[in-house]
This record gives sequence, C-alpha cells and structure tokens, in this order.
Amino acid sequence: MPELPEVETIARRIAPHLLTKKLQKIVVLHQKCVRGSTTLVESACVTKVLRRAKLLLIHFDNGNSLLIHLKMTGQVLYQDEKMRLGGGHPTADWIADLPSKHTRAILEFSGNSRVFFNDMRLFGWIKVVSKLQLQQELKVFAPDVISPEISSEYFFGKLQQTRRPIKIVVMDQSVAAGVGNIYANDALHLSKLHPARLANSLSRPESDAVLVALQEVIYLGIAHQGATIHSFRHIDGFAGTYQDITRVYGRDGKLCQTCRTKIKKIKLGGRGTYFCPTCQPSSKSRDTALEL
Repeated sequence: MPELPEVETIARRIAPHLLTKKLQKIVVLHQKCVRGSTTLVESACVTKVLRRAKLLLIHFDNGNSLLIHLKMTGQVLYQDEKMRLGGGHPTADWIADLPSKHTRAILEFSGNSRVFFNDMRLFGWIKVVSKLQLQQELKVFAPDVISPEISSEYFFGKLQQTRRPIKIVVMDQSVAAGVGNIYANDALHLSKLHPARLANSLSRPESDAVLVALQEVIYLGIAHQGATIHSFRHIDGFAGTYQDITRVYGRDGKLCQTCRTKIKKIKLGGRGTYFCPTCQPSSKSRDTALEL
C-alpha cells in the first residue's frame, strides 16, 4: 500500500505539470471509484497539489478540491505529449498503453495532458469536495507523523491510552497519520522495540525513541522517493528505492544488519510483521501481545 513517502513523491512529481492548468473534464470509467459531483472542479484551474496523511489533494481556484486515496493498489499517472510520470502500486500499467483495463477515471487537463487513476482492486477512490467538505474529510486524520503537532507529550499520551501492540498503534491514522506497514516495521527496529509490545507499557524514553525513529524512516523514505516492492521497481519516473535499504521489512530469513541475527516474520493485526529477535527482544510478559 502506498504510504506517506510514496504519496508525497507522487505529489512532488506531478505538481509542476498541473499547476495553473484547467481541468476540462473528468471521464468516469468506474462509478464506484469516483464520489461527489465532478462539476465542482471541471473548468477550474489547479492552484496546489499536496499530500495530507496518505491522501493526494488537488486544489482549484474556485475553492473546491479533489481527494485521491490510492488504498492498496491505486496509481496516479500523469501523461502529456512528452512524458509520463507518477507512481503508486507497481504494475505493468506504469508502462502500458493508457487507459488500461485498470483505469477507473481520467482527468483531462488543458495542454493536452491527462491524469489517469488506475486501481486493480477497486479499493481506491477519487472524491470531489467543497472547501467545507474538505475540512470535514480531513478531521478524521491525526496530524502527519512528521508534523510538529506530533510532540513527545502528544505521542506518549496516545500510547498510554491503549493496550494494543505498538506496531498497530503507530499505523493508526487517528494517532499519527501517514505510517503504514513498511515504515512501522523499520521504525520499531530502529528504536529497538518488539512490535508486539503493548503501547501503554512503553516508558517515556521508549515512546520518544519510537517517535524519533518513525520520523527518521519517513524522511528517509521521502528522500528515496518511497518504496517499490514488486517487479517494476527499476522504471525511471515511477519507482522509489527505499526497498533497497529497508532495515527489516521484507527481509525475513536474512541477517539483521546490526547484529547478524536472522530476521523473523510473524502476523500481527493480520499484517506481515518483521523484527530482529536480538535487537528487539520480547519481554515474554503481560507487556507483550499474546499473538507471539
């Protein structure tokens, strides 16, 4: 699933090519994936392309906006007469003729440019919202994990309120927005905490270490333009390289880069969870979730 660094990368890639352009029409190819009235943004010009949490936001000069959530398999691909770029879930659609069989909507802009929203599994969506509706949509998200609003006090307070495993908590978008499975695994290895430790068992120094580690791996992910885990990961203009430097994610059976112990994989909250038994020991007590 595209996480904060991947969506941030898409926003940065396409923003220079969309700013000031007029959205002439939205062609809806699958109604499930497009919500709201497209007339709210058609004939309006793009003023900003941003990311908030794991959402891509396109703002227009009439005050209305498009929200795009990629979910598990979504893609946003910009194309004009000279180039194609974008990102999201890696599939052959990155380089195939567009629209493809997975194209769910086409945003037609001035200058003979288009943005294709592809989604193989139909979980992602585009939502057209007014300024007021945008505020309401964003209320469900906590501040971004890299926002100054996520202070040491705030984060520790959130952890003290729950007995869920720490890995589950750091992926909760109502606690700190933007963290998904890849970066949660690596941050907990960096902070030397077992992913199944109960959140409210962490001391203040441990909580601080997790927050610093989360921010570090997210910024590193942005610097590497996100992670691309599948077979199309070396295509210029689409792929990121964070997958080449993961600490534990996707490395089960391989040696920990810190201590040379074999990385283990378990299921936690239904998600593949990776850790080093030496660097991230389990307390074997009531402070650790029973899923171990």
